[in-house]
Amino acid sequence: MEKKANKPIGTIKVSDSVIVKMAELATAEIDGVYCRGQAPAPSNAKSKVLGPIRAKLGSDTAEIFADIIVVEGYNAVNVAEDVQKSIKSAIQSMTNFTVTKVDVNVAGIKFKESAD
Repeated sequence: MEKKANKPIGTIKVSDSVIVKMAELATAEIDGVYCRGQAPAPSNAKSKVLGPIRAKLGSDTAEIFADIIVVEGYNAVNVAEDVQKSIKSAIQSMTNFTVTKVDVNVAGIKFKESAD
């Protein structure tokens, strides 16, 4: 007896906002990223309008653009690389999207409060 191929019974679509939320959560997990709540803090006027994380989706691909603020004392390049890896891993493991690009912009530094 041959097994019939499963035919989809409808379409499945993952919205841009879900991909962005996945990227936000993945970014918030990285030590050295300044966050308010779970989303990375907005970095500048442009980010406040567009959001610190943006996604461009193809039929089965995703490009992610992230603005982050690095906490003082952390190596900005290492933090940004960790953010790239975390976002790519999270999206690819939770969806069937292939992440083709993760651009991270280090938009600022969060200085530690002094206890004067």
